[in-house]
Parts: sequence; structure tokens; C-alpha cells
Amino acid sequence: KVVDNLKPPAAARVEVSVDGAPFRGPANSPVTIVEFSDFECPFCKRAHPTLMQLLEKYAGKVKLVYRDFPLESIHPQARRAAEAARCANDQGKFWDYYDTLFTESPKLAPDDLKRYAAQAGIDVKKFDDCLSGGVHKTALQKDIDEGTRLGVTGTPAFFINGRPLTGAQPVEAFARIIDEELARATASR
Repeated sequence: KVVDNLKPPAAARVEVSVDGAPFRGPANSPVTIVEFSDFECPFCKRAHPTLMQLLEKYAGKVKLVYRDFPLESIHPQARRAAEAARCANDQGKFWDYYDTLFTESPKLAPDDLKRYAAQAGIDVKKFDDCLSGGVHKTALQKDIDEGTRLGVTGTPAFFINGRPLTGAQPVEAFARIIDEELARATASR
């Protein structure tokens, strides 16, 4: 008779900073998904509806945090789009703008970015001043540096309570980790 006394290995976790990053969902959610993404990336665009499904499925239990990781070598408009989203965030419209950028990508020319701002009800003059002034270049670079430190080499890259998940995965891949993390949070009460 064989008895298996092995326990599964602990999940690999990393500490991911979310300070000042825009988020959807309750601030004190037991599960935090940090998304490192690129607005021009076709795989990030493909992951967007999956994330929206997860926020609906796990309403009140999951927080989605957005971090920029534009891959400029293959997506020349991604950095500008990331800066534009941050300018939208200055006016409290980040998530409206985020949704529009992923819906409309890869149409991210400067005129497109302005049009999307107007559609989102953003003060276009302030938006233009912010974007042309490079107000968010340093903050954007901090996201890129943080992603690099964490080993992000492509997008989309996710960290679910610090557990890495790479690529445009199906809902089930996220749900498996989220369910484990929810069970862990319940057990630790």
C-alpha cells in the first residue's frame, strides 16, 4: 500500500507594487490582479474581454490594477497611448479611456488619441497640454522598470496576488488561480 505524503509546492510569488496605479474593484479585495500591458498589443486586446468577465464573475472579490509596459520596439505608438491614458486618468477617466484604447487598437495615431479623449468627455485642451508636455514620462518609465525587475518580457503579463501568469490566457486559467487565492484568504481568517 502506497501513501502519498507529498504536499504541492508553495506557489511562487513576487511582491508587485501597485502604488498610485489605477484600479477597478474594491480597494480591499482579497485578490489583486496586476496587469502589465501595452495598448497596441494584439494579445493584450484579446485579454481585455477576459479581464472584464473576471471582474463580473468575481465582483467584490477581485481588484484589477493596470501597469504600463509598452513594447516600443514592435509597437511604436504604445508609449504615446500609455501617456494619453495617464492624462485621461488625471481627469478621472482612465478606465473609459482604457476600454476605448483596447476596443480601437491598433488605431492609436495622435488624432485618434485626441478623438478618444473627446468621446470620453475629457477636457481636450488639458489632455493635449498633458500629453504634449510629457507630464507622465517619468511615472511611465517606473512601470517599465518595475515590470523589467519582475521579469516581464512580453505582454500581457499578470500577477495574481503576486503569482505570475503570462499571455492572453482563457478565463479558466485565471479562475483556477483566483479560486485558490480566495480559498487561501478564507482559510487564513
